[in-house]
Amino acid sequence: MLIVTNAHQKSLQLKLQHTGLDRYVDRILSSHDFGVPKEDVAFWGLLQQQEPFDPARTLLVDDSLAVLRSAREYGIAQLLSIVQPDSQQPNRTIDEFNAITHFDEIKPK
Repeated sequence: MLIVTNAHQKSLQLKLQHTGLDRYVDRILSSHDFGVPKEDVAFWGLLQQQEPFDPARTLLVDDSLAVLRSAREYGIAQLLSIVQPDSQQPNRTIDEFNAITHFDEIKPK
């Protein structure tokens, strides 16, 4: 399980200090290390070279519709959006992708 983020390494480290998310995943990669953002379809090929994955069996959960579109264009089959990525904002209506409100909706029981 990976976290792939557009966050720069310095801001990522600050976020990890506060959240501890790194304890729950195998690896965290920043798009800055690849030189292209996740919104660029080329990102996914570069990621696959470094961290091989099967696009047909990969699940990508992201709050950015632009990121989900680039992943779909690359061939990632399982895509989920987040209804409320910012708790200070209201829920969004997502028509283009399946969407979840909370990770409990996809967590194995």
